[in-house]
Amino acid sequence: MKKSELPSATRVNRRSLLCGVALVTLGLAANVIPDSAQAATGIKVLKSGKLQVTIAANKALAKVGGAVILQMQDGSELGIVRTAPGIKGFAALSLTCPHNGATVMEQGNQWLCPAHGSLFSLSGALIQGPARQALSKYPLAATAKYLIIG
Repeated sequence: MKKSELPSATRVNRRSLLCGVALVTLGLAANVIPDSAQAATGIKVLKSGKLQVTIAANKALAKVGGAVILQMQDGSELGIVRTAPGIKGFAALSLTCPHNGATVMEQGNQWLCPAHGSLFSLSGALIQGPARQALSKYPLAATAKYLIIG
């Protein structure tokens, strides 16, 4: 046997390696990635260019702490969060981290930047850096049936 060869019992072929990596990744994802915000439905673009979101069409917004995500045309994401009971208990946030532009993801009842670990409350307030400011908020008006964003 050459020095550069491993004994057959310890050789790993490409398929075994990829399968192992896939299983480890799935295992980590199952244990690390929490339930996340749902994609928003019931969206209408008004003549004014503002977005109208039907509250009843987004079941996650029925309870405080619920969140939905809208994919914007420019590729960015907007999060709508139920922060308190009543029609004033909603926030519309840019899910782009102000530190480096990475998209934050929901982790429990917070937003986490996967790039450098900045942490934000569900309502967008900065909890931990390296970001130095909160997530940007979009203007939002609410009625009993609709959220108007923009």
